[in-house]
Amino acid sequence: MASMSDQFRAFLEAKEPVILEGALKSQEANAKEFAREARRKVPRRSGDLRKSIVVTGPGQRTPAYSRGGAKTVPANTYVVTAGDTKTRYGHIVEHGSKKMRARPFWWNTYRTLRAKFRRRHKAALRRAVK
Repeated sequence: MASMSDQFRAFLEAKEPVILEGALKSQEANAKEFAREARRKVPRRSGDLRKSIVVTGPGQRTPAYSRGGAKTVPANTYVVTAGDTKTRYGHIVEHGSKKMRARPFWWNTYRTLRAKFRRRHKAALRRAVK
C-alpha cells in the first residue's frame, strides 16, 4: 500500500506540466503589466527610456546595456529590463545624482504591484493543481 506522501508525489508528477504552464502564464502576465506600469510612470523627455523598458522571455537575451548586461533568460522565467545601447541612464533617473533629483519609476511600481502579482501567481498555481 502506497503512503500518503507517495500518492501526493505521484499526483504532483502527473500535474507538473500543467503547473509549469500555469506558472509561466502568470509570470508573463505579471512581467507585461509591470513593464506597462513602469513605462507609464517613467519621466518623459525624449521617450527613449520609456521605449527601452522591455520584457524578455525564456531563452531570449536581454538588451546589451540593460542592468546586468546581456544575459540569456533561464527557462520558466520572464525578465523586465530598462536600458539599451542608446539609453544607459535609467538608474540615474531612478536614484538621482548630484545634478538632478531622483524621479523613481521602477521600485515604486514594483512595491505597488508585488502583492497583486503574488495573488495572481498563487491563483494560477491553485487552478493548475485542481
